[in-house]
Amino acid sequence: MPSSPFTQPDPPSRNGLSGLPREARITAALIDLADTLVDDFDPAEFFYRVAEHCMNLLDIGDAGVMLAPADGSLRLVAASSERVRLVELFELDASEGPCCTAFQQAVAVDHTIDSVAASRWPRFTARARPAGYTSVHATPIRLRRETIGVLNLFRRVPGPLLEADRHLARALADATAISLLQQTTLDQHRTVRTQLETALVTRTVIEQAKGFLTARHGTDPDTAFHHMRTHARRHHLRLADFAREIVDGTITLPPPSGTDNAPATT
Repeated sequence: MPSSPFTQPDPPSRNGLSGLPREARITAALIDLADTLVDDFDPAEFFYRVAEHCMNLLDIGDAGVMLAPADGSLRLVAASSERVRLVELFELDASEGPCCTAFQQAVAVDHTIDSVAASRWPRFTARARPAGYTSVHATPIRLRRETIGVLNLFRRVPGPLLEADRHLARALADATAISLLQQTTLDQHRTVRTQLETALVTRTVIEQAKGFLTARHGTDPDTAFHHMRTHARRHHLRLADFAREIVDGTITLPPPSGTDNAPATT
């Protein structure tokens, strides 16, 4: 008898966790994103988890999450690397690119980054190509009939995102919206908007702490952020609160080399 696909592990991947069937990893990710009905729900950490699940499950090189607060303009709230963060910020500043179009038109957008396609978004393409990206898939995050953000998926290998991955990206975007909706009470719309505003404010604090640790430890921004986030999760600290204490100087985080298990000192 042929073996069941649910019992066969996926081959090792540079993105995902090896040794588990794809279905099991997808289920675990959706359950994790649904687990927002807790007293200490952390919006900032939640959106970084969304980007992390995209990286673990999809054949992509980087992921970013953009959201729109009350004024309707997109803001970057989470990115899988410093490289994609800079490209995303440039796209927002230039107000052109697949992510902006996906948000404005509420449709998924595919964009191949090459000289042929450069005429559509020339400034975005000119910035994304030197960063090593070959294509982008942008999926809108929709809350009922309202578009509240975009999942941005960047590839660094030739070819567009596979059809199966496009459907999974849509599912992750829907799970993100549903998870935010779960946090609402009587005034659902206002509560979601408050969470988006909170995520945007805390992102600034997190970026400040990342820059502080980069300079203090003489490391790169990605390593600094990974070290900060790992310590916060390991010691059950809210990421934004921990970042604020680093910036304020009330907590000193030791250098990352071999000291992830060491407690922060006050």
